[in-house]
Amino acid sequence: MFTSVLTSSNKFRKGGIVPLISKITSNKVLNYTISTYIIYVLYFVNSIFIAMYLGPYYLGVWGFINLVIQYLAQLNFGITHSVNSIVSISKEDKIHITKVLGSSISILSLLSITLLLFWVFSIVFDFDIGEKYHFYKYLPLVLVIAIMAYFNSLISNIFRAYGKLNEIMFNQIFYPLLSLLCIIIYMGIDLLWALVISNAISSIIIFVVLIVRCPIKITPVFDVSMAKMIVRKGLYLFLYNTSFYLIIITTRSFVSAYYPVSEFGYFTFAFTLANAVLLLLESFSFLIYPKLLNRFSKYSNSQSYSLLKEVRSAYLTVSHLIIHLAILFVPVFLLFFPKYESAQKAYHLIALTVVLFTNSFGYQELLISRSNEKKLGFLAFSCLILNIVICCLMVKIFDVPYYLIAFGTMITYMVYIYLVGKNGIKLLDVKPDFISVIKDIYPFRIMIPYFSSLLIFFTVKNNIYLVVPIIIFLILNFKTILAFKKIINLVMTKPEIINI
Repeated sequence: MFTSVLTSSNKFRKGGIVPLISKITSNKVLNYTISTYIIYVLYFVNSIFIAMYLGPYYLGVWGFINLVIQYLAQLNFGITHSVNSIVSISKEDKIHITKVLGSSISILSLLSITLLLFWVFSIVFDFDIGEKYHFYKYLPLVLVIAIMAYFNSLISNIFRAYGKLNEIMFNQIFYPLLSLLCIIIYMGIDLLWALVISNAISSIIIFVVLIVRCPIKITPVFDVSMAKMIVRKGLYLFLYNTSFYLIIITTRSFVSAYYPVSEFGYFTFAFTLANAVLLLLESFSFLIYPKLLNRFSKYSNSQSYSLLKEVRSAYLTVSHLIIHLAILFVPVFLLFFPKYESAQKAYHLIALTVVLFTNSFGYQELLISRSNEKKLGFLAFSCLILNIVICCLMVKIFDVPYYLIAFGTMITYMVYIYLVGKNGIKLLDVKPDFISVIKDIYPFRIMIPYFSSLLIFFTVKNNIYLVVPIIIFLILNFKTILAFKKIINLVMTKPEIINI
């Protein structure tokens, strides 16, 4: 009897639950995704308590500080984006990557010196970019955060391309842990200062860790020809990334400039909530981005189109479902935060605006992998100008409530996604007529629930109707959602799926 039990136990270990558990625990994709989800839950919890303990006014100040940090972070002339693209496609040539990294560090060092000169300029000429937010007091620490962000983003891209995820997770979790400590100890203006200081300290510590653990030898050099290649490639990526990110940043800037600080606080709160529900998907796109560049650069057009349809189908379905569920439950969530109850309308519209961007997923990566950074850059820049014009009209001519500013950005995103999709489809030798492009980038099964939610926003006040888009979504996407069972099983049992 003992022998039979032992035999069955061995069989259980060889072909049963034990190998499955072993596969799951050794799956770096799953571990990274779960860890990132925990980190983003921490981010979300921090954001809620920060909103509670700062209040609408100081949250508006905190939002403005982060807005400036985001502006400065975009002013990297595309160096980090250029290196990301180069490493993703040529990571096997480590000698070449060492030269690329060394030259990039030298370029970013020159850029950092320029930022420090800007600080001196602001002191000498008494220049204050955010007078009603008293921003000048925070500027030195903001510059430290921005400079460290250049280098940390650059080196993180190296870890990302080589699949070194532990350091990336440390990069992501260290600051929210420090923030949590600040939240426990401080409130009000003291909390605001603590958050800024802890951000600067964590940025420096993360930089040291990334330097020490970097998989590529770091030797600062200044190879003129290499620097020219990085900058040339980076300028178009800079134009694209900066213009694209500035679309939503300029929208927030209009709210910060033309509306009271407290209303910008509400907008910041709603924007934080809207982004929080999509952060888990960002962990997936963060991992898959270099892989997509690598595959699109090597695959045939037909192979690329098949891959594109597969990853887009899953990504769009999950992202839009998450947002519809969030829109339904956030009003209940806000009952526990009466100070931010007026942010509910802003949240509904901002959430629909933010999720719309996911419709461009895949096509941007395709254009970059086929060396169309220039075209992508000019598309993003044109849409940035469009967004500024629309927001300006809404503020200056129509004098809309602060939350309706997001509607202008929604229109901008719709135009941008269409143009990116059309150019991507053309690259794959697929007929880019208007109807075909619309069907591809705006699938009816996704957009019918989307527009029903938008219609409810403008016409119905009763929150019970927010369940209607979810019901429509589940009916139209039933087969697609059922197919996720196979995808989840693959992710859990085959770690090599990270290689697509």
